[in-house]
Amino acid sequence: MLPRLSSRRIALAEAVARMRSRRALPLALLIFALATPFFFMIDHGHFYRPGHHDWLSSKFLALAENRTPQWNFAGFGHLEPDQDGNPVPRHLYNRFPIGGYLLIKLATLPFGNDLSAKIVAARALMLVCFAAAAVLAYLALARTFESQWIACTATALAFSSYYCLYYSDMISTEVAVDIFAVMLAFHGMAAFAREGGFRQLLAKTCIALALGWHVYALLLPFIAFSVASDLVVANRAASPGLWSKIKRFSTVLFLSRPFALGVTAFAFGALVLSANLLGEYHTLEGAKPLTELPTWRSMMKRAGQEQWFSAMHAEVLSWPVFLESQFQNLGRMTLPYALPGYGSLPSGHRTDWEPWMTGLFPIGVAALAICLVWLCFSGQRILLATLTLSGFFWSLPMRHSVAFHDFESVFYVGVPLTLFSLILLHIRKLSGERLMARIAVAALLVLVFSSWQMNRSGQDAAGRAFHAEVMADFRAIRGQTEEGAIGVLLMGERIRAVGASGALEYYLAQRPFLLLQHPPTSKLKLERLQVVDFIVTNWRKRGVDTLTPQNRRFFLYRRDAYPSQHDALLGDPLAQGEFAVYQEGNALIYLKSPCKEADVTRQFGLHVWPVDRADLPEHRRQFGFDHLDFAFIDQGVREAGTCTAWARLPTYDIAKVATGQPDAGGPTWWVEFSPAR
Repeated sequence: MLPRLSSRRIALAEAVARMRSRRALPLALLIFALATPFFFMIDHGHFYRPGHHDWLSSKFLALAENRTPQWNFAGFGHLEPDQDGNPVPRHLYNRFPIGGYLLIKLATLPFGNDLSAKIVAARALMLVCFAAAAVLAYLALARTFESQWIACTATALAFSSYYCLYYSDMISTEVAVDIFAVMLAFHGMAAFAREGGFRQLLAKTCIALALGWHVYALLLPFIAFSVASDLVVANRAASPGLWSKIKRFSTVLFLSRPFALGVTAFAFGALVLSANLLGEYHTLEGAKPLTELPTWRSMMKRAGQEQWFSAMHAEVLSWPVFLESQFQNLGRMTLPYALPGYGSLPSGHRTDWEPWMTGLFPIGVAALAICLVWLCFSGQRILLATLTLSGFFWSLPMRHSVAFHDFESVFYVGVPLTLFSLILLHIRKLSGERLMARIAVAALLVLVFSSWQMNRSGQDAAGRAFHAEVMADFRAIRGQTEEGAIGVLLMGERIRAVGASGALEYYLAQRPFLLLQHPPTSKLKLERLQVVDFIVTNWRKRGVDTLTPQNRRFFLYRRDAYPSQHDALLGDPLAQGEFAVYQEGNALIYLKSPCKEADVTRQFGLHVWPVDRADLPEHRRQFGFDHLDFAFIDQGVREAGTCTAWARLPTYDIAKVATGQPDAGGPTWWVEFSPAR
């Protein structure tokens, strides 16, 4: 028979239960808000956001796909047939810890050759890492400030920024996985600062370092500030005299847990990096010394030890310009994306954000300054100063990389986390705890609305349809190329026509292919085509049977049935000036060989007369022709003494085309012809 509880004990148990449920409520609401990107931001299985988002998503998917025991788990872009047709890894990219790549590999492994499903799975993994990072930030702040509502509000606002939301589903180990690693280490630091859990801190630090290098940007200030604090205390307690102080300092360092953390982190990171370099060395079969391995050279470039940049890059890397851009980015990190007039893109494209998100330099400076000043009057200075400055401990020494990768601004998230927490602490002192819950609900609504706004900034319906067709085409191509090398002839367009610069490496992962981004006019390229078994091109060749007749954008041919000489590829020129002008599909190709620098410095003129003048844009109808002039630098390639340029023709019926390189100051050429229908 169960003992009867007194009414007092029952009331006490109910009070404890209510208190626990209230403590769990902020976390539950935060998790619900963090789940909204899964509904708003997971798109169909293709690459759909321009810029770094698409490039890195496709690149890292290919790197994860290509990591196999056969190649020592080294990361590389794609396999390429050598002169004997044997596959050789190209574009080695083994710069980051293997943990993130393995997570992507495990997430996509169950889906076999389903390219679309793998993209969805990898993107979902990134959103899980992003949400987990926010939850860890919440738990660390709640432990630091002893207020769940303050932690919930600060986390929701900090993770509502443009950079967090735009890059949260980018498939990469550099953002979502890395920010999760940073927050995992920070949570360990918060537990250590409040409860002294050093073993927990060591374990979380090592796990984090297996996922990303940005963890060092958090460890460096924490270790430096902690050790400096210990030494200041030791100096006060030490007896007078130099030898006494040296002995005291040595003892403090030897017994210092933060110093032991630094030694452990350095040793573990060196072990991970050594594994990367060793895998790369064996993949290249010892053909290169340590200092010539791609990972090592990449490290040197990112640290500014190898000069790879041009005069234009040098201006961007100058300290005044760089610092201005970083505080501009910090301003974007501080403001939630859903602010009125701030979170809506004029035409629904990522590329339009620059004009209306400028002018935020003062906000970035003010946010950092307020944090640093306020920290002088608050507890847990070391922990909060570490969180605030961690982004700068990465960006300043790594400016040769950060200056050209705006997604690295995500790691300034420590500033808004600290700023909003300190502001809310002050508000709580003035208004009490009850108001904190209402502010938290408002902040969570900001996060949800920001996620919805970001979904609107994706690519338009036509772009998504294009990528869906490309994905379907390569699914069919992969089904027929299990054995054999592939020659990829992208004529008339650069590889970005695929949808993302690195997408081709993902579409043809683990299949050796030779990429030619324009007509193969050089003898070397023609010879290399002989080692492939298939040809993939984005222009359908008339009179040659394709193995994928159902494809719409990219077509597969057998190499022995496909013409491999330049004249057979392009046919006879429609016109002959200084450049021979060919037509292939709905585009013109300009070809000159041999070619000099002077041949491509002049503008190319291209005028098109329609059959029906009503097809012209309204502002061109008075002239009777369309003006489509272009520069070679935008639409051409000069290689091995051959110059090749291309231009798209309008889709309406064309009566006449006139093109050339008119130049009042020198020789000109100008030809007229009627294009093939």
